[in-house]
Amino acid sequence: MQILDINQKDYDQKRPVYEDIKIDTAFRKISPRSIGFHIWRIQNDHVETLPKDQYGTFYDECAYVVYAAALAGTACDKTTLSREIKTPGAVIERNIHFWLGANIAPERSKAAAYKIIELDLHLDHKTTQFRESQGNEGIRFLSYFKEDGILVHSGTDPSSTPAEPRLYQISGNAPLRCVQQKTISWQCFNSGQIMLLQTAGIVFVWIGRVTASTDRVFGIKVGRRLKELHGIAELTIVDDGYEQSMGIGQKDIWNGYLSLAKRFVKPMPLKPSTADLLLKLYQCDTVNGVFRVELVKTGALEQADLYGRDSIYIVDYFPRSIWIWIGRSSHKQNRAEAMRHVRGYVIKKGYPASTPVARVIDGLEPSEFIGLFPSWTSADINGNTVKGTLSEKFDALTLIQRPRLAARVQLIDDGCGDTTVYQIGVDEVKEVPSKYAKTFYSGNCYAVHYQVVLSTDHSNGSLPNSIRNIVYLWCGLNAPPEHRTIGEAFLVELSDHLKRNVVQVRISEGMEPPHFLQIFKGALIVLNAQDACLEQRGLLDIRQYPTSFVLKVVGNTTYSCKAVQVSSKTLYYPEDCYILKAPDNEVWIWCGQYSTGDSREMAKSIASHLGEYNLVMESNETDEFFNSVGEKFLMQLKKTTVAGNIIVPTAVGGQSVAQTWDRALIALHHCQLLPDDGSPTLRQIFAFSQHDLRPDGIFLLDAGSMVYVWIGEHAAPEEAAQGWELAKLLISTHPVQRDPAMPIAMVRQGEEPITFVGFFETWDNKYFQTCVLYEHLRTEIDYPDGVGAGRNGAPIPAARTSVRSDDGSSDDFDRYQKYPLDMLRGGDAIQLPASINPTRKEIHLTHDDFVTVFSMTYHEFEELPKWKQVQLKKQRKLF
Repeated sequence: MQILDINQKDYDQKRPVYEDIKIDTAFRKISPRSIGFHIWRIQNDHVETLPKDQYGTFYDECAYVVYAAALAGTACDKTTLSREIKTPGAVIERNIHFWLGANIAPERSKAAAYKIIELDLHLDHKTTQFRESQGNEGIRFLSYFKEDGILVHSGTDPSSTPAEPRLYQISGNAPLRCVQQKTISWQCFNSGQIMLLQTAGIVFVWIGRVTASTDRVFGIKVGRRLKELHGIAELTIVDDGYEQSMGIGQKDIWNGYLSLAKRFVKPMPLKPSTADLLLKLYQCDTVNGVFRVELVKTGALEQADLYGRDSIYIVDYFPRSIWIWIGRSSHKQNRAEAMRHVRGYVIKKGYPASTPVARVIDGLEPSEFIGLFPSWTSADINGNTVKGTLSEKFDALTLIQRPRLAARVQLIDDGCGDTTVYQIGVDEVKEVPSKYAKTFYSGNCYAVHYQVVLSTDHSNGSLPNSIRNIVYLWCGLNAPPEHRTIGEAFLVELSDHLKRNVVQVRISEGMEPPHFLQIFKGALIVLNAQDACLEQRGLLDIRQYPTSFVLKVVGNTTYSCKAVQVSSKTLYYPEDCYILKAPDNEVWIWCGQYSTGDSREMAKSIASHLGEYNLVMESNETDEFFNSVGEKFLMQLKKTTVAGNIIVPTAVGGQSVAQTWDRALIALHHCQLLPDDGSPTLRQIFAFSQHDLRPDGIFLLDAGSMVYVWIGEHAAPEEAAQGWELAKLLISTHPVQRDPAMPIAMVRQGEEPITFVGFFETWDNKYFQTCVLYEHLRTEIDYPDGVGAGRNGAPIPAARTSVRSDDGSSDDFDRYQKYPLDMLRGGDAIQLPASINPTRKEIHLTHDDFVTVFSMTYHEFEELPKWKQVQLKKQRKLF
C-alpha cells in the first residue's frame, strides 16, 4: 500500500496559526448570507477591492482572490449583483478562487494563500476553494468571464508596462484568454492562435491559419477593445501566410516590429494526451505533526468510499485536478490547512506547480467533484438528504409546455405519433407489418421512423418541438456487423429523404431511451437469436414465434417498460413479473409476491400481443399452470428465494429517469479537430447556456443517459462527419465508466427537440438569427463602406479547425499544412515530413511564398497545363 509522509519542509508556505488569524477589513464587508461576485488584488498584507470595470483583467505578476456566491443550482459570473438572501432554508454555494500570475513572486503567492484562509474563516469554512494558475484555470473560474474573456497584462499595474508596442497571444478554451507576451517576436507565433500587435496607430489582428471561427471573433472583439481603450485610430486584420497583402503603410509599421523577411510561424502545438487519466483515492491523517496520505483505491470511485464525518481524503485525477475532501465534523484547523496539505501532496508527487487543486467540504461538494462518481446522493451540510419528486404520466401538450420536464424524463411527446419499423438485412431493408412491429430479435437491427406529435407553434406561447421526425437505429446485441453498417447507411438515407426537422438516434439493445420505449407503449418484446423471417422472401408478414420462451418484464411505466427473453439459468425474483409462452401455446403471466400493481398491468399489456393469457400469483399457482409450463420453469421457481433472504435483482435495461437528471452528469463540450492528424479534442463549458452554442461549431451535450451531438449550421463538414465518433470519444474518456452502447442523438441547429432545449435555462428560437459570425465581422472591417472585391487580389482564408495532408486533390489550397520554403527546397523525400507529397511540394507553401516563387497565385498556377506546372516547379527547385 502506497503511503506518503508530507513534512513541513515539503510545503511552499508556513503553517498558519488558526487562533491568530485576523480577517481583512475588505472581507468583513461581505455578508455570509449574500450572493454576489467580488475580486480583490493582493497587496502585501492586505487586499485591494477591484472595481467592476476591471473584472476579467489581470496582471501576470499579481495574485487575486475571487469570491463567487450564488443560490444552489444557479450560475454566477462577473455580472451577478450582490444581494442579501433572506429566504429561510435557501442554500448558497460559496466558491473562493485565488489566481496566481505566471510571473508572480513567491511572497505574493504566499500572501494569497493566507488571504483565502481569512475569507474562508469569515464564511465559517462553508466554502469550496480553488487554486488557479495563469493558463491552467478551471472551467468554473473561466465561466465567470464568458462574455469578454480574460485579458492578462505584463507587470503589476498599468504603469509597469508601456502602452505600445505590445504583443498579445489568444489561447486557451471557453472563454479564451488574451495574454501579453514578454517580447515581440515571431517565436510567439503559431498557426493555431490569434496574435494582436498593438502599435501607436494600428491594432493588428493576426489570424492563425488553423484557428476556429470562435477564436477569430474573440480576437476581433479584443482588438476593438484595445483600440477604444487606447484611442488607436485603425484596426486591421492580417492573415497567416498573406502578410504581404497588407497595404504599404500597414506593412511598413508591421515590419518595424516584426520583419517579414524573418517570418517564422510554428505549426499549431499538439494537445497533451490524457489517455492515462486514472482516479486515485488517498486517506489522510496527521501523525506526530506529519501529514500522511495512504492510497486506498485506484480506478472507479463510489460515494461510499468517502466515509467518516471527521475523515480527510485526497482524490487524485492528475493532470486535470487534485481534490482534498474534508468531513463535515472535521476540526476547523483541518479545514483551514487543507489547501496547504494538498499543495504539499502535489509537491511530494512531483506534479507541476500549475496542477489545479481544490478543497471541498462534505455536504458542499461542487458538481465538478460529484461528476467523478457514478452516482451521488446529495445532502446538505447537516447531512439531510436532498429529495426530489417526479410525476409518472405525461401527455404531449404538458411536455411541450414544460421543456425542462421533457428533458428530465427524456420524452419528446406521449408516443402517439405514427411509427414505421424496418428490419435491416444484408440484401434488403423491409418494412415490418404493424402487428409484428413490437417484437425485436437480438440478432437483428431495426430502423424506426417516428413522426412527432404537436410539433407546431401554439397560440399559448409554449415552446414547440423543432422537429417532426425521429429516426432510430436499434442494434441487437448479437446483430452481425454488416447489419449495423447497412442500418447506419439506411439511417442517413432515410434522414436525407425527410430532409429537415429530423433527429437521428443510435441505440443498442438494453440501452433504450424512455421515448423509444414510449412509442411502443412499454410493450416492446426482445427475443434472443435472429429473426428468420427476413430470409424467407415475401413472408415477412408471417412471423413464427419460438415454441416456448420466458420474458422478464422490466419497468412499470410506458416509458420504462419492455419484456426481454431470459434463459433457463436466470434466477426468478418475487419483485418481478414474467410472461411464459408454454410448449402447448398457452400464455401465462407469473407475478412475484412482491411485484407492484403497475408492473402487473404492464405485463398484461405485453402479454396481450401474444394472445389470450392467464395470470397467476406466486404461491397460488394452479395445477394447470404447472402442467403447462413444464419442469424447467418449476426448477427455477425452487431457486428463487429463501424466506427472509430475498435476493435484490440487478437492474436490466437502460438507466433510470433519475439518472437522466443528475446535474453533475449534465455537461456541454465543444469539439475541435487538431490540425496535424485531425484527432478530436473536447473542452467542457461550465454553466452552459444557449449562447455557448456557436453556429460554426460542434457541441456535445452529455445528458447522463444520452449524448446529443449538436451540429451548427456553419460547422466544418469534416467535423460534422465525425459526430458519432466524437460522442463515442466523450463516453470512453469520461472519468466515470460509461456503457459504450449508450444512446447517441444527432441534432442540427434549428431542429432541436424539447428533450434537448430543456437542459438550457432559457431558449430563444430566434437567437441564431442574430448570432455574429466571423465572416460578418470581417466584412465590416475590410469594407466599412460595403464596397470592395478583395485586398490586392488575395482571397480571405476561411475559418478552419483542421488541416489535411496531401490526398491527391488540388482544391482548397489553404487547407494544407504549411512549411518554410527552405525546408521544402532543401530536404530530400526521406527527410521531409510524412504529410508532404514530394511531387506536390507547392501546396505546402504559404500564399505569400507561392506568389514570391511563381509570380502568380496558386489558382492561376492550377489553370496551367500539367507539363508547364512541372517545368516551373523544377526551375524553382520544388520538384
